[in-house]
Amino acid sequence: MSGSFDTEVPASVGAYASLKLIHIAAVAVWAAALLYLPGLFAAHPARSHSESEFKQLRHQTRLVYVGLMSPAAVIAVVSGTALVFLAASLGGWMVLKLMTVTGMVMLHTYMGRLMGLLYEAPELRRPATHLLLLIPATLLIVAVIVLVSWKPV
Repeated sequence: MSGSFDTEVPASVGAYASLKLIHIAAVAVWAAALLYLPGLFAAHPARSHSESEFKQLRHQTRLVYVGLMSPAAVIAVVSGTALVFLAASLGGWMVLKLMTVTGMVMLHTYMGRLMGLLYEAPELRRPATHLLLLIPATLLIVAVIVLVSWKPV
């Protein structure tokens, strides 16, 4: 006997691992955008005096929200939902995680609404007020990390 092991992985395990990898990547992009957008919002008042700079900032903000954050959020939620059903992991821990994800979705939606308001009135709020959005974003992201780390086996 040469000591070789059968390393063939069942297709379902490989598909589950691939889906989990997609989910983790999507959550990472979504979380990064939730942390990045408040900084872009804070820059709106300062750039509102130069039309070209403000137009560029609006484009960048919209690109982050529509081109990165929203697709990542959809992929994260859809892949996460599929993982829940594939792993059949329903219970108290999952309820807490879903509540945290719901908080992320609500913050995401609020940021989209705020983006629209800032297009109309860039000096709507002081820059520091926009940076306060980092608090709920950070708390939600840390909560997801903690819940995933303490996931019951």
